[in-house]
Amino acid sequence: MKKLLTFVFLCTFLLIKGQTKEQVQHLDAYFTKSFQEWNIPGMAIAIVSADSIYLSKGYGLSNLQTNKAVDEHTLFAVASNSKAFTASALAQLVDAGKLKWEDKVVNYLPYFKMYDNYVTQHFTIADLLSHRSGLATFSGDLLWYATSKTPKEIIQAQQYLQPVHDFRTDFGYSNISYLAAGQIIEKISGKSWKSYIQEAFLSPLNMHRTLTSTLQLTSSNNIATPYFTENGKNNQLKWVNWDNIAPAGAIISSVHDFSKWLQLNLKEGTIHGKEYFSTKQFNQMTTPHINFSVRKNAHKKHFSSYGMGWNLEDYEGVKVISHAGGYDGMISKSFFIPEKDLAVIIVTNSVNWLPGALSNKIMDVLIGDNMEDKDWSADYLVIKKRRDKQQLEKENKLELQRGKLSKTHLNLKEYTGTYTDQMYGNVTVELKKGILNFQMEKTSIFHADLKHWNHQIFTFRFDTSLCSLPQGKLWFDLDKEGKINQLHIDIENPDFDFTEFTFRKQ
Repeated sequence: MKKLLTFVFLCTFLLIKGQTKEQVQHLDAYFTKSFQEWNIPGMAIAIVSADSIYLSKGYGLSNLQTNKAVDEHTLFAVASNSKAFTASALAQLVDAGKLKWEDKVVNYLPYFKMYDNYVTQHFTIADLLSHRSGLATFSGDLLWYATSKTPKEIIQAQQYLQPVHDFRTDFGYSNISYLAAGQIIEKISGKSWKSYIQEAFLSPLNMHRTLTSTLQLTSSNNIATPYFTENGKNNQLKWVNWDNIAPAGAIISSVHDFSKWLQLNLKEGTIHGKEYFSTKQFNQMTTPHINFSVRKNAHKKHFSSYGMGWNLEDYEGVKVISHAGGYDGMISKSFFIPEKDLAVIIVTNSVNWLPGALSNKIMDVLIGDNMEDKDWSADYLVIKKRRDKQQLEKENKLELQRGKLSKTHLNLKEYTGTYTDQMYGNVTVELKKGILNFQMEKTSIFHADLKHWNHQIFTFRFDTSLCSLPQGKLWFDLDKEGKINQLHIDIENPDFDFTEFTFRKQ
């Protein structure tokens, strides 16, 4: 057994010499310590150069019930790390002369429509990929998340979203824009996004375990289970299908497979004698297209921006190209630094900040050459615990107020009926065995019983085996005659803005 463990350890650290080996061993110990502090079920990390593997390893468990260990081949959702694949697919089409970055979206998707006619007519493919629509970050995500809406229906519905910035003046992260980009790939190539990505990248790069849909999980093995942590407990979630937003976040991969994608990008589009996209298009994708402000005390950072499919910033005078991905119950973080021939992918099967902390630590050690600097994991954990405490206090206060402001409400039957938002569709409210229940019709997992809070306000919680969202509020508006005319939903969370919808009673 000792010989086997020694062999596994040596295989984990491949092709490392001298100082780099010592640094990676130091990082491995730090990863183990940090992983344990965060109470995360499982994690995997790969650190590579363009032609070598420094680390490719799993930590913890892929499933707490089966006690199956995570390894370098365990599958995780990489979510928005999929966006670079979509941008790179378009780069191939630009190289082939089939489109230009400044082509207008409406020339390919006549049904594409934004909040303003000028914006609609002038929206380019580069605009899609650089998140400069004028909309708020994550605006419209409830149109696609776990819904039965088709890509075309989602793209058409975004015309009702209201901007928070002028067109091309500020950053607003948009998954729907990447969906539209994927539809353009399909329009030009005649292939589905999934088929195109498989043929253009996954197969030739030998990323044989990488998937483009949760539907493929049934024929796969060694799969991480998603979890979310609440009150110190890890709660299991079911995989939710993202096929209708696939170009923005559907890819599922292992750190071993994903390393091959990062190595291609370290080589700026050409690897093992094959050009996937030209250096010219790589430079286009990794050139700033919209800028972020940088805090005065930002850690060794002087600029921050978004290119096309990649975040861009500097560290110790070198350019860092990165992206993060968030799936319900999983987080991923990747980055690569061509000047230093270094790339990293980190995945976890719970929602947490650790991948960001470990990314900073890796750069401190491998780029800053400082193994005893800042303990990023500990610092992030302090902030997390403080925020968790504040959130718990807020929830407890909410419960203490239940019924204190007003215990009265209308006859429950008066709340029942169908409520419609022009962008989303219908919400139905029904009375079942004396309890109000609501269902968002396009999102089968969004249904819950309503518990009266105060006045016309009710609280609810979605099924926690399907969704990690916290408790939310649903309230009804009354007209001048005291009749119900509208319904509103709100759940305090960083991802989904339910208040973008106003449901009017039919």
